[in-house]
Amino acid sequence: MPSAPQRKGPRTEAQRARAQEPQEDVHMLSDEDMEGGFEDLEAEDGMDGGFVDLEAEEDAEEPADSPPKVQAPPAGSSHYSLPSNEEIHGLKETGDLYLNNVFKLQLDEMLQHVRPRMDRAKSLEQTLRKLQALFESLPDIDMQPLSAATETLERIVGHAVEVPWADPVPRGDPAYSIGFAKPSALHLIGSWPLKAAARRPGAMDVDMEVCMPSSLFQEKDTMNARYFTKRAFYLAVLAESLRQAESSLHLDVDYLDLYGDRRCTCLVLRPQPDAHEWASLHAVIRVHVAHASGTFPIQRLAPDRNSLRGALVGATEGAELPATPLYNACILADSMRLAHFVYLNATAEMCAAFAEACQLLKTWATQRGFGSLLLFGHDAKKHAARRVVAGTDDARFVLSMLLAHLLHGEPKGSATRHKLAPGLSSVQLFRGTLDYLSKQSFATPVFMKAQPRFGLAPSTIPATAMAASERAFVDPSGSLNLLAHWPASSVDLLQREAAQTMRMLNDSDDHFATLFLTPQSILAQRFDEVVLCHVRDDMADVVRRLDAGGARAWGIRRALDVAARALGQRAQGLAVCAAPSQAYAPGAAPALSLHLELGLLLDADHAWHQVEHGPPPESPEAAQFRAFWGDAAELRRFRDGRVLESVVWPVASLAQRYGLPRHVLRHAFMHHRIAKKVRCMGEGFAGLVDMTPSLSSRAYLKDPAVHGFQLVQAAYDQLVRELRAMDELPLSVMGVAPVAPALRSMSPLVPGPLHLAELGGQVPDVAAYLPLQALLLTMESSGQWPDDLAAIQEMKTALYERMADVLMKRLPGSLARVVYDNDATTGETIQDQTALHLTLATGFAFSLRIHHDREQTLLERLLRDKSTRAVAAHALQRYHVRFTYAPAHHAALQALQDRHPALGMTVRLVRRWFAAQLLSPHVPVEAMELLAVAVFVTNAHAAPVTGVHGLVRVLHLLAHWDWRETPLLIPLENATRLAHQRKAALSDEGSTLLKEAAPSFPAAQRADAEQQFSAQRARDPALKHHAWVLATEMDIGSKAWTRDAPSAMVADGVRQLALRAVRMLEEVPTRLAHIRALFAPAYDAYDFVIHIRPSVHMRYAEALAPDAGAWLQPRKKRSYANLEDAPLRPSVYGSEPRAGLDPVAEYVQLLQQLYPDTFTLFYDELGGTAIGGLWNRALGKPHAFKVLLGHSTAPHAKGVVLNRAAILAEVQRLGHGLIDRVDVL
Repeated sequence: MPSAPQRKGPRTEAQRARAQEPQEDVHMLSDEDMEGGFEDLEAEDGMDGGFVDLEAEEDAEEPADSPPKVQAPPAGSSHYSLPSNEEIHGLKETGDLYLNNVFKLQLDEMLQHVRPRMDRAKSLEQTLRKLQALFESLPDIDMQPLSAATETLERIVGHAVEVPWADPVPRGDPAYSIGFAKPSALHLIGSWPLKAAARRPGAMDVDMEVCMPSSLFQEKDTMNARYFTKRAFYLAVLAESLRQAESSLHLDVDYLDLYGDRRCTCLVLRPQPDAHEWASLHAVIRVHVAHASGTFPIQRLAPDRNSLRGALVGATEGAELPATPLYNACILADSMRLAHFVYLNATAEMCAAFAEACQLLKTWATQRGFGSLLLFGHDAKKHAARRVVAGTDDARFVLSMLLAHLLHGEPKGSATRHKLAPGLSSVQLFRGTLDYLSKQSFATPVFMKAQPRFGLAPSTIPATAMAASERAFVDPSGSLNLLAHWPASSVDLLQREAAQTMRMLNDSDDHFATLFLTPQSILAQRFDEVVLCHVRDDMADVVRRLDAGGARAWGIRRALDVAARALGQRAQGLAVCAAPSQAYAPGAAPALSLHLELGLLLDADHAWHQVEHGPPPESPEAAQFRAFWGDAAELRRFRDGRVLESVVWPVASLAQRYGLPRHVLRHAFMHHRIAKKVRCMGEGFAGLVDMTPSLSSRAYLKDPAVHGFQLVQAAYDQLVRELRAMDELPLSVMGVAPVAPALRSMSPLVPGPLHLAELGGQVPDVAAYLPLQALLLTMESSGQWPDDLAAIQEMKTALYERMADVLMKRLPGSLARVVYDNDATTGETIQDQTALHLTLATGFAFSLRIHHDREQTLLERLLRDKSTRAVAAHALQRYHVRFTYAPAHHAALQALQDRHPALGMTVRLVRRWFAAQLLSPHVPVEAMELLAVAVFVTNAHAAPVTGVHGLVRVLHLLAHWDWRETPLLIPLENATRLAHQRKAALSDEGSTLLKEAAPSFPAAQRADAEQQFSAQRARDPALKHHAWVLATEMDIGSKAWTRDAPSAMVADGVRQLALRAVRMLEEVPTRLAHIRALFAPAYDAYDFVIHIRPSVHMRYAEALAPDAGAWLQPRKKRSYANLEDAPLRPSVYGSEPRAGLDPVAEYVQLLQQLYPDTFTLFYDELGGTAIGGLWNRALGKPHAFKVLLGHSTAPHAKGVVLNRAAILAEVQRLGHGLIDRVDVL
């Protein structure tokens, strides 16, 4: 039966776009062109590796000319056709694989930029042909002593030659000959011919291999760096020949030490500007030297063999020496590049998506600091903050080999048979590789399947030899550990990143930018702590130092070993990161730096432990423990009767406890002579949320820096007991709910017990501020409550008055006052406007409000009446914020603080940063707290463990969050639920703590939140409300905290400030002393600045760097060596405690009430002494005079203008006694 005729359906937008795009020639070069004179090892028969092309078989089953079978369209439809089988398959794949079409569209767009342009390949081929001709025409240099060979080379080139000798540098003439002969073969290798190259910051590399003739070597050249001496000389000859031909080749020649190791030096050839078409590729040609396979007995190069001995290392004949696995791997790797390339090429032919999957893996790795970068000129400045994880220069190659390994399967006899199918898509291969990487341990060597067809036959090296390396991923030959250069910590970090990426891929949030576009290699954003030091060059262990590859590499290994041992369970991971290796010109010395940047990922459960428990004194490990810790080790008896070698770290304050990892690491580095000086990034943030000790000792009965939030929590617990015990009230107190930031450990400064008896005396005015801790009271249900809103407010006030009398009797020395809100009305009101302020004799103050749930019902009734709707809506909004959102917010954050101890410190630092930018009145406290929560409940990265890391993450979020187009969805309730579940599991000894994933925002509520956001933006395009939308499950419309603040102007300013802060933090390793600049406001951005008198600022003690002259009398003739003995200034506020009084805040609020549309004020609530003001630009222009304009005006030819001078004079008059002056900028 004939098939139905195919009908063309309407094109999709993607199809139209593809039809209009110019079709690029993706076939870079023909096979003949690609050969270019290079040896074609794949042209031999049988080089298909025995792989079956399953796609070709499927195509063969159906004739090529048979039309696709499609179903006939419905009757009467002339503009519609059902999708073909191929289209159905594509739609299903998109749905199953990408979850949504957005990810696929983003991926396609990114790959267009990642793939190199092939239209310049012809020019590149011509350059490669010229290089081939040049190398094959080079004259030989006979085998002769080193000095004679060098003189011959210098005579040929006509100038002195600096050879890039590896360590140890040969002295004099060694007992072997050196020479040069033209290459035995030239090969184009690497990702370029595989069509798997991926563009990245800096230059992309095109790899070329020059094979040194076997006649230049002897079998024993593997010993004592003889091979590397001959290799360096050969490379120097190539470099000088290229320099001689520079005028014709138009290439700049540099050396590049891969891994920072002179044993792996290659040549980097850069096209001169405007000399080559392929210069627009942003590529360089890397020339590697190699030796033919079989030149040396492979058994000599096993990882457990020693190749450095005798006088070179100061060892006697027959002495037992350690293995040199890295040294041996460097020699082996020079003979394996071609075989590995052929293996990868066969894999690419077997799997159509292999090349694209490799590009995804390479892009992913590069953004996380794995893999070398070649940065020149402008790129070097642009990406100066990028860091590369130590030892991972070949990460892109290793990931390609890992993917190939999964496609070919495990060797026979393996316990597991991990395998990816060749027909999978690139994203499926990407996911499969990362999934394997996240779960597979490389501490036990992982062996690839042998591939004899590609020159990777099984070697005679026993598998047990690979145990000499900490981490091992063995190539198909079974002889080379591909992770030889990688420190164990770098491998572990790669696996952690893979695990984190899998969590992102399994999450419904859009993490595409985090996966592929955003650099994750900035140290301050990546690690909980960053340690900077200058390592010493230790010559004690010559063999291991030479095996490592030099002073820097050995310093890295020693630093990582000592750090891992010292920190133990305190750290989940650590890695040394460094700036990308720099190429250097022949004759110039490479930039060898012993400066290290060590990143620490701490474990929140163990990082702050004060005691290191060692072995019993009689055990063999006791001597090792004492040797490692030195004088810090001591013998201690514990409560359970155990006697152990131990280290007890001194801790006198919370700040010292949080600094324990730094202290431990510094001690270990000093004791083991790793470094003379150790600096830590966290130290630059120390003291930002602490009061000056001299003021703290005067103001408080107990030091809050020592006791932390326990003091205010104890005062709260005491008050709650008294409230519940009161029986003198007509209604009993049934519940007390805290809502104050200090009671969830999130106030910027820890509140201390104020010395009330010394107010006006020993306690200076600058430290007299007594913060109020807000509490909500729930009274018992009773018929005594009226059913009228105004009466309810009156009854609340009456209860406060009765409660004040009772509490002052129950709590001797306490002071209670019934207070009204600043916006309270004198007549009847339907909104909550009174509270009870209670000052305890212990030095703490509380604000108590009564919550009556009947108010909500009555207010909702009033909404139905048009005459009362506006007033009722305002009252209901206040009710929800105070009595619904606030306690729920507090409970959620308290649970998250228990789950993430660093959350509190993060919030405190974030609030300090906002205050330092003079944004205190413009960003609600709860909004800042939600921003901090957002970086702890995401799959985009692991939760920070230190407050500094949390602050950096919040700044990064603010800098990159497009708040105009995207709401910030915070799964607060889900996170709280998981925190409670975890706490319950920990308290239940018999339960198993499951691996916790980050919470996700419920799908249904996500859709509602996005829909409401779109509707809000459509209704309010001018962004007068809801500039920030911080949506939670309970408040998907962000009505609680950010409805009116921040404004769009402030939100935009916050983003700009955060961008600058992030850029500054990127330079932290080199500008550690400038961290405080993050907290310095820019006053020149304002139109005028009001300067506060510090001596009458009740919160001046909370400032970052308060001047003692503000509370001490001016010095005359007498000077005081000890400021504690200096007399204080006379008190202005006297001895009466004034809970919650902040004159500066009251002054700012008064000005904004008087001039709401005239100017906007900015100030720092945490002791800031300057108030910045911005005029309303619209009022500065001449405009017509009207009655009740609302602002002071002056006559103008075109009407009236804003009378700025008169307004500022009034501002100064209102602030008499409080302000010093007003500066107009």
